[in-house]
Amino acid sequence: MALTLDYHDAYLAPLITNNEAWETRAIADVAELGEFPAPWPDKLAVLRAYILCCIESLADEQDVFSAKLKHYKSEYAATLQAARLALAAASVTTPGPLTLTIERG
Repeated sequence: MALTLDYHDAYLAPLITNNEAWETRAIADVAELGEFPAPWPDKLAVLRAYILCCIESLADEQDVFSAKLKHYKSEYAATLQAARLALAAASVTTPGPLTLTIERG
């Protein structure tokens, strides 16, 4: 199965390409959070795949994966919040125009 998401981190992208299980798990993890309007599921899945890659590749607290993990965890949290706000905004319905009947007496 080919990867379906676009990865822009030049350091992590090849690692994820060599381990498609991270993308599969990332997509499943995001799906468990609920339905979000596009493009939020893909954005969240990419960040989640980065996090999974960093967690599983982490050798010590001072390596590059540690720094990337910290960065992508905070970016994931902010993106999840934005996705939830987008979902809330999409579910709000605006009422139609108000019409009044004017009668002459």
